[in-house]
Amino acid sequence: MMFDIPIVGDYKDNPLPSPEEYTYWCARKNRTFYIDYEIDEDYSLIELSKIIIEMNMEEKDIPKEDLKPIYIWIHSFGGDSNQERFISDLLISSRIPIITISMGVAMSAGFLIFLAGHKRYAFPHSKLLVHAGYAGFEGTASEMEEFNKNYKKQIAEMKEYVLERTEIDEKTFNKFKNKDWYLTAEELVKYKIVDKLITNIDEIF
Repeated sequence: MMFDIPIVGDYKDNPLPSPEEYTYWCARKNRTFYIDYEIDEDYSLIELSKIIIEMNMEEKDIPKEDLKPIYIWIHSFGGDSNQERFISDLLISSRIPIITISMGVAMSAGFLIFLAGHKRYAFPHSKLLVHAGYAGFEGTASEMEEFNKNYKKQIAEMKEYVLERTEIDEKTFNKFKNKDWYLTAEELVKYKIVDKLITNIDEIF
């Protein structure tokens, strides 16, 4: 059996790709990627960013209106804010249109990455959560002072980002900023967090 996608490994000993390899190459061929993990300091998002950069470089001479979107499906409970920040900046700056879809959960840092999509979709029962995070830290008085200063700066930057990318007003954001705000389907539409709630995957493509 022949495949029109790259196959990693020895063709003679193992002519078929592993399920993971097959899924990866099929997804890449279809310009589809998944953030279905906790966002931490490993290299998962770095590898995704490399691919997006390479695709932008390869397609820099294609007229913008002829570019095919990149689809990023998100199912993440969140994680490291520094990792979220660099990938969100990259997605926003991409010349190739980025479409983000909430598969089930997009919480905390996962929610902020979701907001970086040029177009955004979610299923009606997706769980999206925005919150300010938790500031637990121990150290000397000067260390704690510096930590609190940086933490407040991060919160201010996150607030500015959310307000820029949605129609959530400052009063509403401040009302929920110290809580875990689980957004309802109605709120997702009302505050333009999503372009559309979908019940059929065909609505995305």
